Amino acid sequence: MGKEADRAAIQFCILMVSSEPSVDQEETAQTSSQNHVMVTGAGFTRALVPDAPLLVDDFNNDALEERVRGLPNASRLLEWERDLHPRGHIDIERLMTRLDSLMPYDYAESAGNAANEYGFLLSELRRAFLERLHEARRGNIHREELNRFAKFCKTSSCCCVTFNYDDFLDEALAQTGSWNPYWGYGFFCQSSLDTIASFDDLEAHSVLQLLKLHGSINWRPKLGHSSPVAIDSITHHHEWSGARLRFPQVAGNLEPEPVMVPPVLSKSSLVEQPVLRLVWSHAFARLSMAHKVTFIGYSFPPTDMAAKTLFSESLEDIPREDITVVNLSHEDSAAEVIRRRYRSVLGDMPDEQFHFEGALNWIRGLS
Repeated sequence: MGKEADRAAIQFCILMVSSEPSVDQEETAQTSSQNHVMVTGAGFTRALVPDAPLLVDDFNNDALEERVRGLPNASRLLEWERDLHPRGHIDIERLMTRLDSLMPYDYAESAGNAANEYGFLLSELRRAFLERLHEARRGNIHREELNRFAKFCKTSSCCCVTFNYDDFLDEALAQTGSWNPYWGYGFFCQSSLDTIASFDDLEAHSVLQLLKLHGSINWRPKLGHSSPVAIDSITHHHEWSGARLRFPQVAGNLEPEPVMVPPVLSKSSLVEQPVLRLVWSHAFARLSMAHKVTFIGYSFPPTDMAAKTLFSESLEDIPREDITVVNLSHEDSAAEVIRRRYRSVLGDMPDEQFHFEGALNWIRGLS
């Protein structure tokens, strides 16, 4: 039943186009011109921001162990996860899935307080994941290439669909003047400053769209709004606007955790958040109308059934010669794995549509 429920949730999520509010004629006309869709994954961010975390990484794991010391169930599970990797790294997708989807025996009397312990560890793991993203912003960033990519999106009127939570691309797109966080996410997202005052300098409609399928690190609900979060309670709150420095009191009016679905294997939570239903609906519509699609740094993980369903259904009619895959691989065997993953979803894609020189080199070749 678990897999059937997940599949039903995925189907419901990507078919919400018919039940969500329809876009007006002006936006429909604008959308039809955005016939090049860029799809970015973790490899895109990692190429441009080398300190950004991967799904299997060190999330200050020693500190996590200290945090759960004295909690026998959480300590055991964290130790088990770390023992699976030669360097003690954590597969955050696997561990979050285990913590988020409890097993029946976690409620047994012999398990003690296992459910609460796992809830605490899950919260700490989310916090550690967000801290890694914040730390990456203070490190090395290939801004020239990031800005080049953003300018290409502006020139080509690209729509960006991403699985990433970070807001590095958001910042670069904002600097082009063709995108803004009020209108550019596929829904009206007010500023966090509106929680302390009323501002009249609202930006015009965004030409470009950045559709973040798993939520975003800078989507913060107003204080008191618990999950699932109403769309009109979400604000954009980010370091690069300078507002956090000029108005530090704003954060006190926001919930501490952003609106984002952590990287768990079960995707039914995508349907629970109204904003993600809307964003996935926009993504389905954009992809269905695309004349060209470029995947950058997305490895098509075999466990992501939601993404498989989205792309197999929305890209059904586009010629495979108009789909490009950009990834990084130094070995033929690794490249062949990527080809097989894409072909298992999208069918017989020609070899020449795959480029394995990496996102950085590919972006440097943009004109």
